[in-house]
Amino acid sequence: MRISQQIREKFTQYFVRNGHLHLPSASLVPADDPTLLFTTAGMVPFKPYFLGQGIPPKRCITTIQKCFRTTDIERVGLTPRHLTFLEMLGNFSFGDYFKKEAIGFAYEFLTKELEIPLSRIWISVYEEDDEAFEIWNKIMGIPKERIVRLGKEDNFWGPPGPTGPCGPCSEIYYDFGPKSKGEGNCKPGDPCDRFMEIWNLVFMAYYMDEEGKLSPLPQKNIDTGMGLERIVTVVENVSNVFETDLFQPIIQKVKEIINDSDLVAERMVSDHIRAITFLMSDGVVPTNEGRGYVLRRLIRRALRRAYKLGVKEPFLYKIVPTVVDVMEDAYPELKEKSDYIMKVLIKEEEQFIRTLEQGLNLLEDYFRKSTSKVVNSEFAFKLYDTYGFPIELTQEIAEEVGFKVDIEGFNKEMEKQREKARLSTQEKLESIFISLSDDEVYQLREIPNTEFVGYDTLSSESNVLFFLGNKHNREIKEEEEVYFILDKTPFYPESGGQVADAGKVFNDNVEVIVSDVRKLGDKFILHKGKVVKGIFKEGMNVKAEVDKERRYHTMRHHTATHLLHSALRKILGNHIMQSGSLVSPEFLRFDFTHHSPITDEELRLIEREINKNILSNFKVDKFWTTLDEARKMGAIALFTEKYQKDVRVIKIDDVSMELCGGIHVDYTGEIGSFYIFREEGIGSGIRRIFAVCGIKAWEYQKEKENILKRSMDLLGANNMEEIPLRIERLISELKEKDKKIENLEEEIIKKESSNLLNKIEMVGDIAILCEIVDMDDEAIKRLGDYLKSKKENLVIVLLKEIDGRFAGTVMISPKLVDRNILAKDIVRVITEEFKGRGGGRDTLAQFNIPKIDITKIKEYLKDYFKNK
Repeated sequence: MRISQQIREKFTQYFVRNGHLHLPSASLVPADDPTLLFTTAGMVPFKPYFLGQGIPPKRCITTIQKCFRTTDIERVGLTPRHLTFLEMLGNFSFGDYFKKEAIGFAYEFLTKELEIPLSRIWISVYEEDDEAFEIWNKIMGIPKERIVRLGKEDNFWGPPGPTGPCGPCSEIYYDFGPKSKGEGNCKPGDPCDRFMEIWNLVFMAYYMDEEGKLSPLPQKNIDTGMGLERIVTVVENVSNVFETDLFQPIIQKVKEIINDSDLVAERMVSDHIRAITFLMSDGVVPTNEGRGYVLRRLIRRALRRAYKLGVKEPFLYKIVPTVVDVMEDAYPELKEKSDYIMKVLIKEEEQFIRTLEQGLNLLEDYFRKSTSKVVNSEFAFKLYDTYGFPIELTQEIAEEVGFKVDIEGFNKEMEKQREKARLSTQEKLESIFISLSDDEVYQLREIPNTEFVGYDTLSSESNVLFFLGNKHNREIKEEEEVYFILDKTPFYPESGGQVADAGKVFNDNVEVIVSDVRKLGDKFILHKGKVVKGIFKEGMNVKAEVDKERRYHTMRHHTATHLLHSALRKILGNHIMQSGSLVSPEFLRFDFTHHSPITDEELRLIEREINKNILSNFKVDKFWTTLDEARKMGAIALFTEKYQKDVRVIKIDDVSMELCGGIHVDYTGEIGSFYIFREEGIGSGIRRIFAVCGIKAWEYQKEKENILKRSMDLLGANNMEEIPLRIERLISELKEKDKKIENLEEEIIKKESSNLLNKIEMVGDIAILCEIVDMDDEAIKRLGDYLKSKKENLVIVLLKEIDGRFAGTVMISPKLVDRNILAKDIVRVITEEFKGRGGGRDTLAQFNIPKIDITKIKEYLKDYFKNK
């Protein structure tokens, strides 16, 4: 067993022995947190608990969390410590233990479990944290001279926003010993490589308000993180992370592929391929935005580095099996996804190598035609944005031939793009259901967990336990909204892609319409309601009743989603992974990974497979088991979900078995029927299917029938079979008429051109034609082509009046383009002079300006060309 795996197991076992609940790593794609692209730290999955927006399953938790960061991506490979993908070993306390215990756990694990010499351990604490200093010095026995006090920048965490929980932290360092005389007096916090931080202990003790004022939290929390790669470096007694058993097999594979590899390439490629493999395993695919863009950037950085060293063909996909071999003991899911990862990766590599060569050709052409020694920002950004050509590579190549790149302008273009991306992300952010005050967090500790009874019944006799939103102990009157917790509820909270139940809560004196239901951590189910009758109070006994029709429609769509997932894997292949879903009463939407469009025949087979399984009326088994046992049974787990030790399995005969906490029918026959009404691509490697079931499928079919009937009436068809024949006849007639119209237009163009040729004005050897015409855009282009064939060195500006403005088309003869007289430049000067807008290519461009006397445009053009 690798030392890295031994450390993982020792860490987990140690904290479980010490009263912690061990939870598996969450996905690199954060669940239910649209504010984050990736899971960047061990605390990310527990962010709601730290922010007071939920209650944890246990007050002491330990994890080994996959993390991905890009903050230091430019330094990866250049230093012996920086990584993008890493594993964070963490222990967390939510209102249980605090400083003394957290420090004690860290000290004992390092010195007793891993047997790290005490003499090698140094500590940093926040400069004002005397308590932590005393614990390390007097209780743990760390000499005062090896405890360093540092300021807020180094040893104070948070808050995560302008306000929120925060606190001092203490960092544990490993001392490699001085490598030079200058490092003899070095200590943590100094700019030297003698020390490596291995563990950070955060003591969340305060709340910071808008003015920066700190007040004590009613519940003090602990968040710690130790990088696996770094602690393995220490235990294996090597000098850096790249020499550990986590990297060495991968680096050896890189050396086999890149014959003339260097240290930077070996480190960069080995880090990036680990990140690429794990990101794709968690469902991220290469795209031009968001997470997919970050993944694409990793792939292209690694390919570019290898390209410079002579590797001109795809190679990253060849390293994936090595990564899987190194990591599969801890992450067995990598094995089953490796074929899919390699297929998508090789396509992405092939595409970029082509664009890399395109970019090189475009640059060479630019250098040849440029009149200055500067690569302008517009062209550099086009290379980057359109062709995926890294700006660093553009700079390197430009410098080799004596050119410079307008980096300042390029950065402005990048900032415009980032701003667009930020706005796009902001639009996608989901509003948080409700945030808890510190008092509410404290009060909820005394309230029992909500019992969910909705798997077995649609109604329950319940007790109203607590109002949130600062309405505790208040009476809620008619037309008022309130968030409330019941002791038990049949209402399913929005989760796993399934929408929440709706319904009502009532008794003889009060009625509350429930419009939304959410989870509040792992303990409570929170209802959003509006009082429509009476006065609503805490402590009331009420009947909670789910809208039956809405629930049944949703159940049909949810079970059908499982059948769809199974059919996709059967028809298209086992590489299919769910990457998102929406299950509602109206329809279902299912997103999944697939590297090519789905054919009509494949869609027919998928739809047929699902309806066959519906008609078979298979029993839908629902049962609870452990996560480990479910995985052994072959149950499919979804990458965006967080799972506890015990999980719910939905098994449909031998057709499907998935982990799912949602609501389902008892037999597949209850679904009725299944119809796909749309399939589309939503990004590179991601497809989306929309479908309907049951009565919604019947409504969909009736709507299609109505469309067919309307089509029959319009076409004069006697039955549906006649529709294609009637359409074919109509198309044939239209083609004949189009041909006649085209011939007439051709005659008009020839006649018009002879008139226009007489209106050409010469400026030197340049012929200028600027006139108003009454034609559509296509006819104008054909007219321009005809005129250019009759006259050399011709600049054509044809205008037509639309809504009181001029729409203009500029066309240029090929010989003038060779002289760098371009249509897009002429449009630019016209729109600047006459206050319009436009754009286009070298040979053809269009513009729109206010209607003016055409002689002004003619005179302006003549003056412009006199000065050329």
